Amino acid sequence: MPEVYVIDETGEQLGVMKTIEALQKAKDLGLDLILVAPKAQPPVAKIYSWSKFKYQQEKKKKDNKGKSAEQKEIWFNTFIGQGDLEHKISLMIEFLQKKHPVKITIRAKGRVTYLQEKELLDKIIGIIKDHIEEVSETPKHEGRHLTLIVRPLKNKKIINIDKKEDHEQNTQGNSQKV
Repeated sequence: MPEVYVIDETGEQLGVMKTIEALQKAKDLGLDLILVAPKAQPPVAKIYSWSKFKYQQEKKKKDNKGKSAEQKEIWFNTFIGQGDLEHKISLMIEFLQKKHPVKITIRAKGRVTYLQEKELLDKIIGIIKDHIEEVSETPKHEGRHLTLIVRPLKNKKIINIDKKEDHEQNTQGNSQKV
């Protein structure tokens, strides 16, 4: 490659230079010439410290690994009490707010029909619909279990209404007339 587009260590664009000139400039500064976009026309090279560049690349890679969300699973029986249902749904909403996908599994016991399982699943989805981005696919029957994976909202911040009300009560109670 006879010419490269050069960027210096501060991010200033030096423009198109002959490769030999860019190497000499990097050598004069005591740095390296790193090819960052070899497929561009002309290829883009950066005058930078090689060890610093590698460190930043590994740091980015490590940060990306840590951001993957762990899938959570919540089990429901078809004959579940209202209090238990509300508790499990509140746990599910908490997982979704922490950006974890949730696998909903409904266990069938005895002579439970698909329709009863589907009604419970529809009831759950109806309650959490404001907290989910998408339902991954149609519910799957795996033996006596009906499963469905829901994914959380990506960029929307969700405010817990209960905490907001508590905050309003605390601020009203602290104010005094003089």
